[in-house]
Amino acid sequence: MPVRAKPSLRYDLILDGAVRRYHDGREVCTDTAKGRIEYHRRIAVMAMRQHNVCGLGPHLLKHPTFEHSVGRGMGAAHRDDRVEDEEGNRMNSAACLECNVKKGSKRL
Repeated sequence: MPVRAKPSLRYDLILDGAVRRYHDGREVCTDTAKGRIEYHRRIAVMAMRQHNVCGLGPHLLKHPTFEHSVGRGMGAAHRDDRVEDEEGNRMNSAACLECNVKKGSKRL
């Protein structure tokens, strides 16, 4: 019998447990098989909307990664894996692994 996570007062699980939605609206993909699939799906969505151009430089994406535009905060306390906010504004982007590593945790 599978072990079920206890309900949390801080977040709700959505998309069959693949994503945590916090009460401030942030969404964080879980560290499960379903969560990793959703995380990579979101990277693909961002890459498509960017026409496969890196979000950190004017070149085509190679090895796309998730670029958190606002940063994730210490210990990922402010991480937000949404592609768009409630109004449909773009939030994050896809970036090349090399560009994302070079950028590191700096804000742009």
